[in-house]
Amino acid sequence: MTDQLQELVINGRFLMQPTTGVQRVAREITREIDHLVANGDVPLRVRLVCEADADIGDLNLRAMQVERTRHAHGHVWEQFVLPRHVKGGRLLCLGNTAPIVTLLGRKPVALMIHDLSYRLFPDAYRRHYKLGHAFMLPFLLRRADPIVTVSETEKAMFTSLVPGARHRLIVAQNGGWRAGCDARAAPPPDIDASRGNYILYVGSLSHRKNIAGVLAVGIAMARERGIPLVLVGSSGAFLSPLPVSIPDDVKHLIRLEGQVEDLGRLGDLYRNARCLLFPSFYEASPLPPLEAMHFACPVVASDIPSMRERCGDAAAYCDPYDHDSIHRAVVSVLDDPDYARTLAGRGLAQASRYSWREQARIILSAIFDLQTVQPGQ
Repeated sequence: MTDQLQELVINGRFLMQPTTGVQRVAREITREIDHLVANGDVPLRVRLVCEADADIGDLNLRAMQVERTRHAHGHVWEQFVLPRHVKGGRLLCLGNTAPIVTLLGRKPVALMIHDLSYRLFPDAYRRHYKLGHAFMLPFLLRRADPIVTVSETEKAMFTSLVPGARHRLIVAQNGGWRAGCDARAAPPPDIDASRGNYILYVGSLSHRKNIAGVLAVGIAMARERGIPLVLVGSSGAFLSPLPVSIPDDVKHLIRLEGQVEDLGRLGDLYRNARCLLFPSFYEASPLPPLEAMHFACPVVASDIPSMRERCGDAAAYCDPYDHDSIHRAVVSVLDDPDYARTLAGRGLAQASRYSWREQARIILSAIFDLQTVQPGQ
């Protein structure tokens, strides 16, 4: 009976990359696919093919076979080593790229493309990154099936690029905070002295994320009210260098935490913040707003279509191109406890609507047309 099962092969290149949003999503989906297989919810064999040094400890795999390979690394590994290990399975690539030789094969490759930020904000990325993705994207959109994207907003953008891909595009919104990975439950939706007295930003330090706007408002709040700004994130190797200038008079109130890999520590930062400031110029299905909502942390977010799709009525919206608008939105949360409580309560409800398991179910159903996939928990 086992020999008759269809086989899924997961491209494990993301396991060797720094854990930013794309890699977080890939890890969560891989973990949930393993859970579904281990519990007998989906009739599949699954192999995770990765480089020899890949760290899979936090995945806690129970049913998935791990196949480690040697020789080559990174892009070269993905293009030339991985294809030899796909064999008869269906390849799933969760990190925006796929091996060209496998795309040209008989079995279609399932591909997750998270966003098109390099096209809309080219100055935010290094030249080699933009050229590589610009070369591959049209080919990927024409050959991959299904193409998984993470919002209706992104689906419309992909369709405008390659209208013929519409029937191969599926939307599977990202989950939020992983159930059970925080020791403490979310606090009640109450903003009072028990919270830390700081504004929190979580995300890469890039132009696309509007880090200049975050700093401008954070510096203003530090000067006006003595409220610290805590920034979690870093500037990745593929991002253009971004000069960060912090005036001497507020340096003690602007805290750069760097990349926080420990979810327990990240959860505490959300839990104790007065609000999350997230005025990004462009997002597809961002993680930080929903993660903050899980901890009843009010969210100030940019008023763009994908953010409205993701956050609904559970955020205080602002114009990301107008620093005064961002400032007013932050002040409205800090100065009105009733409004902050309302946002916290709505946020808890909004966060509960998304789950990594449901995203994994949608993806597997699209790849294999599995009628046995059950409605999500």
